[in-house]
Amino acid sequence: MKKIGKKGIAAIIGAVIALVAVAVIALAAILILRIDGEQAQQIAIQQAGGGEIISQEVSREGLWNEYSYIVVNGDRWVKIDITGFGNIEEIETGVGNTYRD
Repeated sequence: MKKIGKKGIAAIIGAVIALVAVAVIALAAILILRIDGEQAQQIAIQQAGGGEIISQEVSREGLWNEYSYIVVNGDRWVKIDITGFGNIEEIETGVGNTYRD
C-alpha cells in the first residue's frame, strides 16, 4: 500500500475545504434569494392585476416554500403558483365563481 505524502494530504484537505466553501456559498445564496409568504402574496396580486386573495396554499419543498394563491378581482379569478424564488410557475384564469382550489 502506498503512503500519502504531505503534499497529498494537503491536496485532499484543500479539496475538502473547497467543497465545504462551495456548499456554504450555495446555501447562503438559497437563503438570500428565496422569498417569504408576504412577498409571494404581493407577486400574486400584482400578476392578477389587483384584487383579493381568497385562497392560499404553502407547500414546503426542501429549503424553500412554494406558494399557490387564488386572487379574485371583480368577477375574474386568477390561480397563481409561485416558486420559492418568486418565479411564476403557472397561471390559470377564469370568470365567475368556478375557480379551482
